[in-house]
Amino acid sequence: MKRFRWLALVSLFAVLFLVCLSLGSVKVSFVETIRALIDPASKYKPIVWNLRLPRVFMGLIAGASLASVGAAFQGLLRNPLVDPYLLGVSSGASFGAVLSIYLATVSSFEILYKLPALSFAFAMVASLTAIVLAKKNGTIPIVELILSGVMISVLFNSATITLLMLLRRNITHAYVWLFGSLSGVSWDDLPGPFVSFVIFFIVSLGLSYQLNAMAMGEIHAKISGVNTELVKLIVYSLGSLAAASVVSKTGVIGFVGMITPHMARRLFGADHRVLLISSALIGASFLAVCDALARVMVSPSEMPIGVVTAFVGVPVMLVLIKKGEGRG
Repeated sequence: MKRFRWLALVSLFAVLFLVCLSLGSVKVSFVETIRALIDPASKYKPIVWNLRLPRVFMGLIAGASLASVGAAFQGLLRNPLVDPYLLGVSSGASFGAVLSIYLATVSSFEILYKLPALSFAFAMVASLTAIVLAKKNGTIPIVELILSGVMISVLFNSATITLLMLLRRNITHAYVWLFGSLSGVSWDDLPGPFVSFVIFFIVSLGLSYQLNAMAMGEIHAKISGVNTELVKLIVYSLGSLAAASVVSKTGVIGFVGMITPHMARRLFGADHRVLLISSALIGASFLAVCDALARVMVSPSEMPIGVVTAFVGVPVMLVLIKKGEGRG
């Protein structure tokens, strides 16, 4: 049965990849999309290769990254409501992005509109601050980590709202970014999120045994010989780096990291050796669908993808809660 589910998931992933490439403001048929991928003489090649491929790849990378980080964090903290933004990554990145817009407005230096640099920097500042504040006697207690992450998020959210009040005229641009968007993504945006995802994914997969033990409780993990503090530090740091790399390019996209691990756990089980892989595939497929909906729901305009993930994610999460999956 699980073999059939894996086959269905991989097939769905491949079909969604091609369907998403064929969607956009310019109508390109499914057949023409495939032809543009393999035929250099196709008139649709510039649209497919230069505009749609980087966007779809970014959606897949972002979805896989947020989902696998969410799966690892939920197992590590034994909390089903945890997502990759736990340590204040999204609030720090949001503050950095809005700060860029504000500085560009008051200084007239349009180069400051280059959001990724400041948003990435503040995302990492927020997550590292949360870890430092939670650290006690050389350990990182889970409850203190969650609380410090929440406090850091509140602090940066307040600072972001203050900047939004000061921005006024450019507030629309900031709001679109705060709800996430894959619009305007180019090939140059892909390496950072891709490399940080691959590093996190490989390391976490290598720590599957430790993550399985941690999911059964910290005391059980210590009895099993797991260096819990080292595992927490590695997974938190690399997970935060992967989430910060994504959010600095796409804006804040919620729900992916929270709900897709629950779907993967229900379909393929809680063993992190398969949970991380299945979460990445489901997260990538989920975000690809949401991005396609964001493009077609109010065409020729475009909705922020974070709004779509909320519209799709809330009903899915409620169904999972009804079936008992929301308890983790």
